[in-house]
This record gives sequence, structure tokens and C-alpha cells, in this order.
Amino acid sequence: MTQTASMIFTGTRVATTLLLGLISLACGAQEFSADVAYLAAGKAGAPSAGAARLPEQSSKLYVSKEQMRLETHGLTGTVLLVNRGEGTVFALFPGQKAYQPLASGPSDYFRVEDAEDACRDWQKAANQKIACEKVGPEMLNGRRTVKYRNKGASSAATAAVWIDVALKYVVRWENARTGAELRNIKEVQQAADLFTVPSDYGVLKPRKVKSDGFTQQSQ
Repeated sequence: MTQTASMIFTGTRVATTLLLGLISLACGAQEFSADVAYLAAGKAGAPSAGAARLPEQSSKLYVSKEQMRLETHGLTGTVLLVNRGEGTVFALFPGQKAYQPLASGPSDYFRVEDAEDACRDWQKAANQKIACEKVGPEMLNGRRTVKYRNKGASSAATAAVWIDVALKYVVRWENARTGAELRNIKEVQQAADLFTVPSDYGVLKPRKVKSDGFTQQSQ
């Protein structure tokens, strides 16, 4: 083999290796949307088939790599934007076209590097020490997941999470009183503007207290 041919072969091999690495990285950060169904109180760690959905309580979740959008469909209709890569969290109030920066986002929604070894990622998302134990594989709504539990969880702390093998993302969590589960998962690319604060939104203004005891939005 000539020197030129050898250089071409080496360059092609390096390019192929880099391309495969990029493909692997992209596949590891699958974008998707899902409905969030909130679950009735029950024993944490119980089989998922026994959990009931709470009436009129649901949210919509959109995930793009390190970004997340959580839309609540309750009375306030608040939207939560989380960018773990930049370390930013914003609460949006569509009815007021306003937003508010927050110190942190929900710790129960996070991505992992490996669904089979997710304890370190769970502790990082929770920002605290967790007595994490891998329980093992479990089918959840027809999807392959791996269940983990927090052996020392208090009544308010998350006691168990289920990591989707394909998404590498939490698709169910439970504590002693309640929980949530992702349903109707659609693995599709998400629009970038879902994860940004709209340009016509302003910072949420503080509320003033009137003399009669009622609150008033400051002008």
C-alpha cells in the first residue's frame, strides 16, 4: 500500500469512528414527548399495574437532550423550562405573558448515561446522598425499564424510579404518598422554541398587599 493510500485509509477510518461516536451520542439523547399521569397514593415500589390515575391531573412533557418542558394543565397552567446543560430553570405564566427564574427544577425528571447503572445519575439529579439500589428489569406500559429504589427514603422523598432503557430517562417515580408516570411516549424531534422563554414575555412582577388583605399585581 502506498503512503497516500495509507493516509486516505487512516483518515477514512478516523472519520468513520467519529461518525459512529456522534451517532451513538445522538441516540443516547433521544428526544420525545409524553403525557404525565399523576398516580394515587399507595405503597412505594408496588407493581405499576396497581396504581390508579388521579382524576383531572395531568401534564405534558417535552424532552430534547438536556432540556425539558413541563406543561401543567391545572388551574394555573404554569410551564416549567429546565436546561440542565446551562443550569437554568424558568417558570412561565402564559396567562400573564411573564416568566420567573427559579433556583432549581424537579429532581424526578432526569436522563442517565446507562439505564443499567443509574444510581450515580439519580444522586446527581437529586443533589443529595441516596441509598440507591438497583432492583432490576420491569416492563412498564410495554416498554423495557430498569427499576431503582431509595432504601432510606423518607415519606416525602422519592422512593423508587423506573429508567426507560431506550430513552435513558425516568418514566415513572413514586414516593410514599404519590407518584407520576409517562404515557403515550412519542420518540420524535422536538421544536427548539419549546424550550425558550418567548420574546414577548416579561419578568413576573411582585404582588403588593392591599389594605383590605387582598393581593394586587404591581404595575
